[in-house]
Amino acid sequence: MASILIVDDCSAMRSVIKRIIGISGFEMENCFFASDGEEALSLLRNHRVDLVISDINMPRLDGEAMLRKMSSDPALCGVPVVMVSSDATQSRANRLLELGAKAYVVKPFQPQPFREQLEKVLGGVHD
Repeated sequence: MASILIVDDCSAMRSVIKRIIGISGFEMENCFFASDGEEALSLLRNHRVDLVISDINMPRLDGEAMLRKMSSDPALCGVPVVMVSSDATQSRANRLLELGAKAYVVKPFQPQPFREQLEKVLGGVHD
């Protein structure tokens, strides 16, 4: 089981992602929520999190800027990040993967393929 942080400025999308994770059969020990990158960084400094699932387009600090800050912070650089976005352009996906994201998932996504991405990023089955 894993502790997951879901970062998205839309509360409904945070709930949808959590529900899709649950439907996929992937078990979470804890699920934290943040509405933007600033809130996520604060939460990450105060809680153990195994995986961050983050949107890109958010106010205050977007997902790309959050990923840059995490990558340069020794305390956070080891936390894997899966980026989720409706932006299906390969150049954006490549840029985020180069910045350190472990996976780039295009919305909307189905439960089973999403679970497979989570297992791949975390290195095994977590149920």
